[in-house]
Amino acid sequence: MFDPTAFDNLKTVLEGTVYDRDLDGTIKITSRTDQVDIATLCRSFNITFHVKENGFEADMNLYADLKKLAAELLPGNNESEAGAAISIIFRKYGDDWTEPELSVLSNQWGENRCYDIRKVTSTRNPDFCEAVVRFERTITEDMLRDIEDMVYFVIETLDLLEVTER
Repeated sequence: MFDPTAFDNLKTVLEGTVYDRDLDGTIKITSRTDQVDIATLCRSFNITFHVKENGFEADMNLYADLKKLAAELLPGNNESEAGAAISIIFRKYGDDWTEPELSVLSNQWGENRCYDIRKVTSTRNPDFCEAVVRFERTITEDMLRDIEDMVYFVIETLDLLEVTER
């Protein structure tokens, strides 16, 4: 019999919560990727959405590498490693983040949080910039409610970013 991994359960909650918000019209999903990398034996799930056609979107990325999967599936491993990592990418079209936008991210996600700020320039597509929010801990099945709350917090952040544009 198939026993779902912590990654499977976390992915189901993340995906279901985001799709519920899409169905009620709060957000619009623009992309979804569910991958298994056979070379490195890792899994990843990514879902992208926006609140309005305002130039801001968010990617929520769930990732479990071999170490996290083995911790759960093989006896004698460190069970505290079982679960997944999560990161959030906020994206906007344009050259750079403004101070008010960076302030929204800092206020929402914490000043001490690790952020990667990236700029992407292309000759084929419009330029955009990203702010990546990383969490330095393993997300476990005990945190399923936190995943739901995180989705609502991402939506709130997108709403606040839109307000800074006005």
